[in-house]
Parts: sequence; structure tokens; C-alpha cells
Amino acid sequence: MKKHYLLSLLFAFTLFTFAQAQTDQAIQVALDSIREASDFPGVVFTYIDSEGGVHAFASGMADKEQQVPMTTEHKLHGGSTGKTVVSAVVMQLISEGKLALDDTVSKYLGNYDWYSRLANATDITIRHLLQHTSGIVRYEFKEEFLEDLAANPSRTWKPEELLAYVLDDEPPFEAGKGFTYADTNYILLGMIIEQLTENTFYAEAEERVLKPLEITSFSPTNTKVISNMAQGYYTEGSEYALGFKAPFLVDGKAQNNMQFEWTGGGYAYENADYARLLKSIYEGEAFDMEALEEEFFNYANAAEIGGMYGLGVIKYEFPGLGTFTGHSGFFPGYNTAGFYHPDTKQVFTMQINSTETPHLQRFFGNYLGLVRMILADKSN
Repeated sequence: MKKHYLLSLLFAFTLFTFAQAQTDQAIQVALDSIREASDFPGVVFTYIDSEGGVHAFASGMADKEQQVPMTTEHKLHGGSTGKTVVSAVVMQLISEGKLALDDTVSKYLGNYDWYSRLANATDITIRHLLQHTSGIVRYEFKEEFLEDLAANPSRTWKPEELLAYVLDDEPPFEAGKGFTYADTNYILLGMIIEQLTENTFYAEAEERVLKPLEITSFSPTNTKVISNMAQGYYTEGSEYALGFKAPFLVDGKAQNNMQFEWTGGGYAYENADYARLLKSIYEGEAFDMEALEEEFFNYANAAEIGGMYGLGVIKYEFPGLGTFTGHSGFFPGYNTAGFYHPDTKQVFTMQINSTETPHLQRFFGNYLGLVRMILADKSN
């Protein structure tokens, strides 16, 4: 009897493995087709299934000129997806009682002589920064900043130097009464994290989030050399280039500045690791999600980005697919989407090494096509 039971289990496992291999083969074929039809230089895609199995795929070129094929081990810049790490650190500090969502930012940064010149300075809270409802605007698209960034690509920017570009700006709304996406909010959060922990943000994030979750490939973008990084493509002089020179990498070294982004993003990584991070966060492994879930997923209307925004998390609703939570990211030469599907507990992450306009226009539709394909397959 026991022998027959074991044989039945083995047969069932073999069938499951064969079916999974067929699914993965179909995804690779679809990814190759998408890459060719959309003319992406390279693309990486990962999904984590309901049982936690990680399925990673790559297509195209990590470097067209050098004819280096894209692999799942290549690192791509994650842009604003790094905000998920910042948010996780902040939520831990809240769990530890070192910080509260409704604390005013002035409680921590009010002693700086520039602080009173921030928009809504007396009213903004930690919640407002996390949710982009502070009324503080972007520094990163200010013309003066972009000119200074291009003039000295090796400059190491201090947070206060970045904030200087938005001082005395009129807020577009009162604190908590609107939404405008701005890395500036997360620069302020980075300063608060360092003040409370007496540690650098990157070191604190490594010890609190990345190391415990066994996320090994996240590389801070505070250097011009990142191991195994894919080349990034964009049109020099275009609105999406931020004044950067092309190509992004010369002999493996960035000729443009990545350091300025800091806690507005600030990481390059292997695509599968971002999928692992999202699954860990949203399934309660990064902080006390049970205690903070209601606050974490309390969304502001974020029509500016086509969805809703919580405490470092974007929510989208897609007809026929349901709710997705996660984050997207942009940096010249690299574009990212990473979202968790609560209904099936699956994660889907995708990156391309291009921000040329035609590629950006096709990217998200391609991403959703792959997601739809996988969810349809799993429902059969």
C-alpha cells in the first residue's frame, strides 16, 4: 500500500514538473517574441508562483555593441523600485516605536536652517512623505538641477544639496490634500532613517531588510561600477535622458551620475531578487504586516500615475486580472515593473535596458500580456 502511495506521489510530481516545464518554455517563447516585436535591446522577466517557485527568464542583449546576451544574472537599474526598501525600513522603525506615521517631519529635521523653506514645512508628516501627499515637488526634473548634474557627473550629492532645488517653492496643495509623486519625499525619509539609526541608509537597509530576507544582488548605486550590469540605452538629448551622455556604460563604468538618486531609488539588482523582495514584504516577512497592514495599504488617489499610492506601494486594478500591488521604476536606460497579485500570491517583475520612447510605450502592455498568460494558464 505504501509503495503504491509513493508511486502515485511520484507520478503526480512528474506530471506537475512536466506541466511546469511546458509553461516555462511557453513563457520563454513569448518573451522572445515580445522582445523581437518591440525591438527591446534586452528584457528580463520573473514570476514567483503560489508555492514560492522562482521562474526567471531573459531575452535579447545586455550589450548590443559587445554582443553580450542578456541573462537572469545581469543587474539592471531599478529606479524608483528602491522606495520599497526605504518603506520597509520605515515600517520597521514604526513597529519598534522609534517613529510614528503622524509625527511631523519638523520633529526630526526642524533644526536645519533650511527646513522652514520647504513646502508645507509645519504640517507635513511621515505618512505624507511615504505617500507623496506632502505637497513637496520633484527636485530631479528641475532644469537647474539637471544642468548641475550634467556639468559634474562625478559629484557626490548630499541630501541637503538636492533639497536646495525645491526650497521656497509654492506647494500645489495643502499637506494631505493631494498627490504629486516626488523623490524629494524619500530623500527626507532617508535623512530621518540615518538620524534615528545613526547609520548610513544603505548599511541599515542591508542589515534590516536585504540580509534577513536573503536578497543578495541588490547593489547600491552610489558608485559608477556595478558588477555584471547590463548596458542601458536611451536617446541622448531626449526628455527621458536627464541630460545624460550615451552610452550609459563605457568599459563597464557609468559615465553619468547614479549616486544622486539615493533613497528615491538607489539600487541595481538581478530581476528575480526584486520579485523575491516583493513577495517577502507583502507576505509579512519584512516587518509586522499584521499590525501595520491597514495603514500600509491605505491608499491616496494617484491619478498622476494611473493608480493608487499607499506607504511606498502602488495599487493598480486591471480588468479581468484584479488587484496588483508593487512598484515601478525608471532611470535613464532602464525601466521596471514589479507587482504582487494578492488573489494568487504570485509576483511578476519585468525590466528592459532601454528608455527610448517607443520601448517605454510598449513596455507595460507587454508586461501585462505575460501576466495574463500566466494567470490564464494557472486557472486551467
